[in-house]
Amino acid sequence: MGSLKYLILFFLLPSMAVAEQMISVQDRLDSLLTEAHESCEDDGGVLKLSGDEVARYDFDNDGSIDLTILNELEYNCSSSASLFKGTAGAVVHLMTDVDYSYGYARQYEYIKAFNDVPTILLYLHGTSCGEVGLVPCLSAISIHNGRFVN
Repeated sequence: MGSLKYLILFFLLPSMAVAEQMISVQDRLDSLLTEAHESCEDDGGVLKLSGDEVARYDFDNDGSIDLTILNELEYNCSSSASLFKGTAGAVVHLMTDVDYSYGYARQYEYIKAFNDVPTILLYLHGTSCGEVGLVPCLSAISIHNGRFVN
């Protein structure tokens, strides 16, 4: 019976580890935007969106979205200028059908690098590179089969 417990755990743990990634991009996006509205309301404000907070990219022009980016730098909470952003920038959420990642960035840019590899350039606070905050610091994340590689 003891080995059966370990066998069950062996099969359950991988499914628990990827459960976070099984949410659809649209559901995750809706959830993140709802959380932002609630956070701003809890702070006594009203969240205004710029209209540029969500960017969608179709890498191969097949009509399906390959990458969705939610940039909290575009959030504006009426009660607090720094609720969603500060000197390190704001949280940028990267979403595909099979992967999700997020982190602070001052800006981002989507490019196709080298042999048309989909790449996200992140402009980071200098401390992300072991420098003082004002020193320019960049990070690149490539995308392969929907997964983020850095």
